[in-house]
Amino acid sequence: MERPREPAAKAAADRGNEFAWYMSGVWIYFFSAGIQGVLFPWIVAIVLHESSDRVGIAQMLSMLPMMVLGLFGGAMADRRELRTHLFRLQLAAIVPPAILAMLIFTGWLSYPLMICYALLMSALGGFVMPARDAMLSRVAASRPGGHIQHAVALVMGGQFLAQVIGYLVAGSAVIVGAPALLALQCLGLGLAAFTTSRLSVVLPTPRPGAPARRSPFRDVREGLEAVWRHESIRPVLLYSFFSGVLFMGVFLVLFPVLVRDVYHGTSFEIGFLNMCFFGGIGFSSLMLSRFRPIKRQGRMMMLTGFTGSIVTILMHFGPPLWTVNLLALIWGLSGGISMSQSRAIVQEAATEALRARMLAAFQLGSIGGGPIGALLTGFVAKWLGPLNALLVPCTLMMVLWLAIFFFTPLWNVEAQNRNYTPNP
Repeated sequence: MERPREPAAKAAADRGNEFAWYMSGVWIYFFSAGIQGVLFPWIVAIVLHESSDRVGIAQMLSMLPMMVLGLFGGAMADRRELRTHLFRLQLAAIVPPAILAMLIFTGWLSYPLMICYALLMSALGGFVMPARDAMLSRVAASRPGGHIQHAVALVMGGQFLAQVIGYLVAGSAVIVGAPALLALQCLGLGLAAFTTSRLSVVLPTPRPGAPARRSPFRDVREGLEAVWRHESIRPVLLYSFFSGVLFMGVFLVLFPVLVRDVYHGTSFEIGFLNMCFFGGIGFSSLMLSRFRPIKRQGRMMMLTGFTGSIVTILMHFGPPLWTVNLLALIWGLSGGISMSQSRAIVQEAATEALRARMLAAFQLGSIGGGPIGALLTGFVAKWLGPLNALLVPCTLMMVLWLAIFFFTPLWNVEAQNRNYTPNP
C-alpha cells in the first residue's frame, strides 16, 4: 500500500503541477499568436497586395492598442483575482478570429476589415500580457531554487518556440486557406483558457491605506513613476524602447515586403523566416534556463543587442534567401539573451503590490517603439526600397548604443540574486 506523501512533498508536487499548467498555457497561447503572426502580414501584403506603407500602417495598428491599453491592463491585474481575470480575457480573444474566419469564408475580406481585426486582438493582448506576466513570479517558486532568471528564461523560451510551431503551421495558409487556420487559432485560445483555470487563485496584494476605489489613471501613473524612478529599470526601458523603434519594423514590415518583392515568396517563406528569428529567441532563452544566472545582466543585454545592426547590414546586400534565414536565426539567438535579461531585471526589481503595473510599463517600453518603427519603416521602404531601408536602423543603433553606454548605468546593472518563495 502506498504511503501518504508528507505535506512538504505534496506541496512541492502541487507547485510543480502549477508551473506545468502555467507553461502549458504559455505554449498554447503563443502557438495561436504564431498563427496570427504569419496570417496577418500574409493577408495584408500578399493576398490583398497592399503597398509597403499600408503594410506598415497595418502593423502599427496591430500593436498600438496593446501599447496604450497595457498600462491599464497592468493596473486592472493588480486589483483583480488573476486566475479568473486571465481566464475570461483568453475566452474573449476567441471572438475576433472566429468572426474574421466567417467573414473571409463568405468573401468579405478587405483592408479595413483586417485593421478592425488587428485592433481588437491587440486591445485584448494589452490586458492579457500584464496579467500573465504578473502570475509568473507567483509560480516561479515551483522551479528548483525559485530563481527568477531561470523562470523568465524558461517561459520566454517556451513562448517563442511555441510561436515557431505556429509559424510553421500558418505557412500552409497558401494551401489550406485562412479560415481553417483561424479556426485552429480559436481552438488554441480555448485550450489556453482551460490551462489557466487549473491554476491556483491569486488574490491581489493588499496595500495599507489604499482606498477601495481608485482612478485607473492614478494607478497607471503610479506604475510609470515606480519604473522611471528605479535606477536599474529606467535604462532598460530606454534601451528597449529605442531598440524597438529601430528594429521591430524590420521583422514586422521589411521581412514580409522582402519576401514578396525581392524573393517572390508566399506565406511559407514568411512563416519560415519568422520561424528562424523567433526560434532563435526561444532556443537561446531555454538554454539560459539550464545555466547559472548571468550576473552582469546589463552588459550582456547591450552586447547581444548590437547583433541586429550586423545582421541588417549583411541583409542589405541581398544574399540568397537561405542566408537571410540563417542571419535571422543568429539575430534571434542573440535577441533571446537580450530580452531574457531585460525582463529578468524588471521581474527582480518590481515590488509585489505594483508588479503588474511595473511589468506593463516595461512592456510599454519593449513594444512601445514597435508601432512607431513599423510606421516609419513602411515609408522608408517605400522611398528607398526594402534593401536600402535596412541600412537606416543599423546606423541609428550605433548612435543609440553609444548614448546608452555613456549616459546611463545600464552597462553596470547586475543581478540581485533574488529567489522567490511560494506564497503561503
